[in-house]
Amino acid sequence: MIGMMVEVTVAPGNTDAFERAFAVQAAAVCANEPGNRLYELVKSRTLADSYTLIEIYEDEAALAAHQASPHMTANRPLTVAFLAARPVRHVLTVVPHAL
Repeated sequence: MIGMMVEVTVAPGNTDAFERAFAVQAAAVCANEPGNRLYELVKSRTLADSYTLIEIYEDEAALAAHQASPHMTANRPLTVAFLAARPVRHVLTVVPHAL
């Protein structure tokens, strides 16, 4: 499985609008992407206007489908408009932990 962490900083005064736009995007991901295992936005408790998007995909095909999906093409500009800086992306490999 493939994990992603995307660190974003929202422009001051835009957090509510960003969260609303993200909720639309997240609903579309959950409804349309069977290869997506996790798509959650977390808000920093220590850094103002700072969020991390945590994503997990079943495989490379699921990640590629996410990136090319019509709902992401439509929704991405609605969230990016509220960012103060370019997102920082970390691509990860999920480590199995089953015994």
